[in-house]
Amino acid sequence: MIRRFWEQLAIATNWPVLVAVMILSSMGVLSIWVADAGDGSKQLVFLGVSFFCMMLFQAVNYQQIGRWSWPFYVFSLFLIIYTLAARALPLPFVHETKGVYAWLNFKIGSFDASLEPAELMKLAFILVLARYLRYRSNFRTMRGLMGPFAVALFPVALILKQPDLGMASLFVPTLFAMLFIAGARIKHLLFVVLMGMAVIPVAWFCGPPPDGPGVPVLKHIPAFVKKYQRDRVFAMFKHDPRALRESQYQTQRAITAFASGGVTGNGPGKIPIGKDVPESHNDMIFALVGEQFGLVGAAVVLGAFLVLFAAGTEIAAATREPFGRLIAVGIIAMLASQTFVNLMVMMRLMPVTGITLPFVSYGGSSLVSNFMAVGLLLNVGQNRPLVMARDSFDFD
Repeated sequence: MIRRFWEQLAIATNWPVLVAVMILSSMGVLSIWVADAGDGSKQLVFLGVSFFCMMLFQAVNYQQIGRWSWPFYVFSLFLIIYTLAARALPLPFVHETKGVYAWLNFKIGSFDASLEPAELMKLAFILVLARYLRYRSNFRTMRGLMGPFAVALFPVALILKQPDLGMASLFVPTLFAMLFIAGARIKHLLFVVLMGMAVIPVAWFCGPPPDGPGVPVLKHIPAFVKKYQRDRVFAMFKHDPRALRESQYQTQRAITAFASGGVTGNGPGKIPIGKDVPESHNDMIFALVGEQFGLVGAAVVLGAFLVLFAAGTEIAAATREPFGRLIAVGIIAMLASQTFVNLMVMMRLMPVTGITLPFVSYGGSSLVSNFMAVGLLLNVGQNRPLVMARDSFDFD
């Protein structure tokens, strides 16, 4: 497996992906170590496990992996349902964390580890949707879109029940990107978007107090948006000290820490402001990068993401085999969406969602799933079949 990994790495579109990922992971480990040395050492262990998983997913041909996509999807769904069942049943390995049932917790010797099934579901969803679209063409009709949207609906509904709105939101742009590349009609996708926009106001005003605003007609419908989520949205447009303390303290401190780094930063290990940022090594890790390495360090991180997305897009564009192209598009769409949401939250342009920065933030589940996705991306780049016959699938 290791020999095959290094042999295939010479492919022109593969090595930029790996270099970008290693730069991001290195910046993440450095920033996490400064915030908490214990978490930094754990992240190194997670990085080693993630690198092994990446090589494993890169070594086995993606067509063979695709045959197991549905069992992988069902298994991931089962794990999410298992975490939700812990709300009513005393199930082992599941513990409430800040009102959320989203992790399976393990103890291996003296090492504490956790698994977030939703992270596995991101990759399972991409594989299943790519396989579904590969062998069907009815999604080019309005009725045919029901199948792909059903594939996305089940995990999204369960993840929202945990509740984890940020994670659930990543499935939507991935779904639309893969449908668009597969050849779904733009007018149908636009119609779905307009229908979704029409539903948003209704969902916002549903629910009885205190979760909902208590609108007479809609107060009998269960609330889709919780009170704390409304407060985060409202706090984006308020500048009074109370709002900043209650709902925007995290982002306000993160912005202050990031700005304090200036152009060249305060130096590695120097985070006088960042140490007071809540969840600084998770959601707000980019603030620590800016505080230590300044605008230069932030540009390096953003540049690495751009290289990753550009190289992944090139792999997708050069792959004529439909299943491989759809996998590459789904992976890039998922990673780009997660990166965009995380950075927008840190810049206070979106409400706090709890989304990590791929490859940079602390977390074993996120790191492993992202490296598995990169392994699949490298796999597609190195196993492009030679097409000598007429195209069997129309992307247009």
